[in-house]
Amino acid sequence: MKISNDTVETVKNGTDIIDLVSSYIKLEKRGRNYVGLCPFHDEKTPSFTVSADKQICHCFGCKKGGNVFQFYMEMENKTFTESVRDLGKPLGMEIAREESNMDDTHMQMIRLHEYLTDLFHHILMHTNEGQEALDYLTERGFSADILRKEKIGLAPDMRDFTKNAVLDKGYSMELAYQAGLVSRNEDHFSYYDRFNGRIMIPIQNHQGYTVGYTARSLDGQEPKYLNTPETPIFQKRQLLYNLSDARKDIRKNDEVILMEGHLDIVKVKMTDISNIIGLMGTALSDENVSTLNRLASNITLMFDGDEAGQSAQMNLGGQLLASGLNVYVITVPKGMDPDEYIEKNGKEAFETLVKNEKKHFIHFKADFLLEESLNNDMAFTSNMNTLAEHLRYVNDAMIKEKLIQHISSRYKVDKRSLEDKVPVSNHQQAPLSTQSTVRQLPLRPRKERYFLCALMKDKDLFKVFQHNINEEVLTTPEYYVIFKGLCTYFDNYTDFDISSFSQYIDGELFSVALEMDSILVNEDITKEEINDYLEDLSGIRYNEKEKQSLYIQLQEAENNNDIELQARLVQQLNELNSEYKR
Repeated sequence: MKISNDTVETVKNGTDIIDLVSSYIKLEKRGRNYVGLCPFHDEKTPSFTVSADKQICHCFGCKKGGNVFQFYMEMENKTFTESVRDLGKPLGMEIAREESNMDDTHMQMIRLHEYLTDLFHHILMHTNEGQEALDYLTERGFSADILRKEKIGLAPDMRDFTKNAVLDKGYSMELAYQAGLVSRNEDHFSYYDRFNGRIMIPIQNHQGYTVGYTARSLDGQEPKYLNTPETPIFQKRQLLYNLSDARKDIRKNDEVILMEGHLDIVKVKMTDISNIIGLMGTALSDENVSTLNRLASNITLMFDGDEAGQSAQMNLGGQLLASGLNVYVITVPKGMDPDEYIEKNGKEAFETLVKNEKKHFIHFKADFLLEESLNNDMAFTSNMNTLAEHLRYVNDAMIKEKLIQHISSRYKVDKRSLEDKVPVSNHQQAPLSTQSTVRQLPLRPRKERYFLCALMKDKDLFKVFQHNINEEVLTTPEYYVIFKGLCTYFDNYTDFDISSFSQYIDGELFSVALEMDSILVNEDITKEEINDYLEDLSGIRYNEKEKQSLYIQLQEAENNNDIELQARLVQQLNELNSEYKR
């Protein structure tokens, strides 16, 4: 079912592009516009610009952009109809779903996950088989409300439970296997349940779809946590636990709190701390780091208080610092994790800890390495070099000064000696211009561009000359494609608006249209001026001059009775009358 233009415009006008884009990436105001790191390609210096006035976004690096629909479609891999529907929901608009777009294999896998998530949750909350697990979670302080909100479930310790549930619902074993829900014995080619007797924590992708699980054992079975394997819809390098729920609060606070355990995050969600996400293992992929960079300027690590947690903080902190983030650490008491801290001290104490106890990562690492450094000169040299290397990535002069002061005091070294060891930072690039610049083109394309710009800004003029324009007038292919888009656009709109027009052209031409929209055109341009451009571009003006010259030559040939010359001149006149000269 085609969505009406009125509905599209209502959703577009009701969705502020600044609010939408800033829910995915951090934006900084520069003049009238906002800039941030492009979410569509890797970059160190912001080249992604968002205009509140025009309600468009555009990357001057990869050239992607458009209005709220194009941005959402690209970010969420959605169709135009799906994007209008999704963006319309917060406005209270219900738009019919396109079922034809929901039948691919990936969506079947997601539907299967959602079916099993509801089933596992029901078993935990409402059956005798789930009572032991429910008691365990309740004793650990998890409320019924949070268990329902997060749809925590139980895969019962029953042979072939998941396998039979999948078959009863009409799904194939091969689909369940590809989705990571069952395993397969390759010798006998038989399927069996992957998860048995485990608490099931659903994992959602950034679109909010359930794509996998973290499954915690109840009886000490190893591994303690068993994750969904890599599948077409579950790829750890692209996932961060709880991101879909936390994104808005992360943008509001300009801070990510990164934790290890997924049950820790579920427990923390019972407090007022909501900008939390979790690792999908013990490492961060380049895609994860890139996502974090786009979300916020600050990241706080809050890992378990055991040796493994501290080691992970040491490794990941340096990686995140080098990526350009401001990195902090909240230290949990030794032997505890955030869940246990809340259970022992209460949520108010936890909220106070998060609010007041953030150390800069370099401060934390310096203290962590201090004992080893003071008793081992070789370790001292190595650790001082490491800390100096980290300091190169601190851009705030006051923070850098404070860190240098702390390290020099604790390590009993001269402050200037430490400053001299800090490498000069060269990882930043010069900022790109965030203003559209008009390309310098050869004469013919410049004429075509101005001619099309003039018509773009005036629908009445466009309609007058529309049927006189073809590929011999607009010989530049990208301009002719934009012209064809304008033909459809002006059938639906009265005035030109770059945000609305972006829906009528392919994404790669948006940069060209945006450039044209920035060109100043004489507001008083007349039909006669447009006609002059048309004649110029079509060759009519040059044809008339050439014909006049040929007529003079033909008269002279007739006077001289030069039959052969007369024939050649008549042939040239016929050719000029039959086609335009480019």
